[in-house]
Amino acid sequence: MDKIKIVLADDHQILLDGLRALFEKQEGIEIAGVYPDGAQLFDDLKNTMPDMAIIDINMPGLNGLELTLKIKKEFPSIKVITLSMFDDTVHIMQLIKAGVSAYLFKNTSNTQLLEAISEVQGGNTYFPPEVSEKVAACTRSEKGRQYDIPAPGLTNRELEILKLIAQEYSNAKIGDTLFISERTVETHRKNMLRKANHKNMVGLLKYALDNHLI
Repeated sequence: MDKIKIVLADDHQILLDGLRALFEKQEGIEIAGVYPDGAQLFDDLKNTMPDMAIIDINMPGLNGLELTLKIKKEFPSIKVITLSMFDDTVHIMQLIKAGVSAYLFKNTSNTQLLEAISEVQGGNTYFPPEVSEKVAACTRSEKGRQYDIPAPGLTNRELEILKLIAQEYSNAKIGDTLFISERTVETHRKNMLRKANHKNMVGLLKYALDNHLI
């Protein structure tokens, strides 16, 4: 099995040293480059051509948002994971909309970081509960907007359920609200995840935001 080729960028050397030490112990990971800022990482991408970039947000020269946008424009196959000290909704949503596959806080455990890398390499997104909660809160703040054009592939019933999910309704409460069984709600959730090609609800909620459903 091929190793996951990773590049790292952060302006804190102690964090870079810690990540290097962690990844060097993993048989399935290869460190292709370590950089003190985003500009140097981006400039070297043609040489490193990694599978994944793990980056900070607050860096000199080229910050994490700018770097993510440039990577996804010029090298769309490279997946981006953000390690950040920022836990506010603005930063989280900016990075998710820019195209990051995972948003983790810098106090995350080694186990969670390695799990995120594995999920992202498998083509999935990875957002821990504290990030998911903020995404859900953002979708709730947007729920008053109305749009006439549904996202491709979603039925009217699925759209009804999606809006209730964004308001953090449980399956049971959605069922009571729409007069359907809890099992039917779960089936609709699975169908929506499949249609939107996402593994978890955070990805589906981002899909809803991008398609102006909520």
